[in-house]
Amino acid sequence: MIVDKPWGKVVTYALNQPSSVRVITVESGQETSVHYHQMRDEMWIVLDPGLTVQIGNKVVEATPGEEFIVSAETTHRITNRGDARGRVLEIAYGYTTEDDTLRLEDDYGRSLQPDW
Repeated sequence: MIVDKPWGKVVTYALNQPSSVRVITVESGQETSVHYHQMRDEMWIVLDPGLTVQIGNKVVEATPGEEFIVSAETTHRITNRGDARGRVLEIAYGYTTEDDTLRLEDDYGRSLQPDW
């Protein structure tokens, strides 16, 4: 399943409970919203250079191969400051559908209200 986003796309390779595997692609100069999930944890593996990862108050200029854990209810964002699209392999554990995304900031005019 491919879901286009204003900042890039998300390709889901396995969508199951209790886990899902996705590749998140963020276009050059774009970023995801600041958001969190109430019912899932995520593990990210950075695949490409140029990405900045924000998890809670921690901001890291990530390098390919670096791994990050995003616990449920922790705010997070991926920003691409590089010249090419950047990808992150995401393995999510728990309730892994989009209606568990609660946005706090969004540069693309999307609602900050949940889609419930």
